[in-house]
Amino acid sequence: GLRPAAAGARAMGGAGRSGCIAMNQTMRLWLLGLGLVLAFWLLGAYNRLVRLRQAARTGFRPLVSQLRQRHAVAQALAQASRALLGEGSPLFEALEQAAAAAGKACDEAQSSPLKGAALLALGEAEMALGQRLEDLIHALQDLTSGEGPQPVVTELLRQRDQLHTQIVVSREVYHRAAMDYNDALGVFPTTLAAALFRFHPVPDLPLSAVPD
Repeated sequence: GLRPAAAGARAMGGAGRSGCIAMNQTMRLWLLGLGLVLAFWLLGAYNRLVRLRQAARTGFRPLVSQLRQRHAVAQALAQASRALLGEGSPLFEALEQAAAAAGKACDEAQSSPLKGAALLALGEAEMALGQRLEDLIHALQDLTSGEGPQPVVTELLRQRDQLHTQIVVSREVYHRAAMDYNDALGVFPTTLAAALFRFHPVPDLPLSAVPD
């Protein structure tokens, strides 16, 4: 009578152990599947953030190039205006200094792409250059026709206006790319991937840096 009972107990114990083993295997498979899903999700989120950040950097390059052309036009305009306004005018030196400062700010912005401090400094330098340009243009507004150096000044003013249009467009392209990237950083659960891989928001170029 005891032997059948003992055999039954052993059978029940074996079944219990088998059930535990099967449950553990199922749990491990479930955890493995969850880990794979998480890994693929993190990889996808990482690739998306890299792509959006690169789009912002790509959008920034033509903007910097056009700003540099604006600096060159400002320098040329300062030189061409000397004969019209006279050597004693303080506008030339102020414009040349502003163009040089803006060029230096561009160098810093390119060496530290999409960094807040560099873009803030660039925006301030471009705003100052824009003001100096406006000061000179107001002084020249009645002196841009006729013979001598006036046609040169007129052509430089035309180039300045053309660059203005290009800069406004490029600034908007960069703005949209930067906002797309920053918006992605703020969407959960992409914020987890951003924190894990150390993605940071990119700053916008201040509107004041775009000439009116």
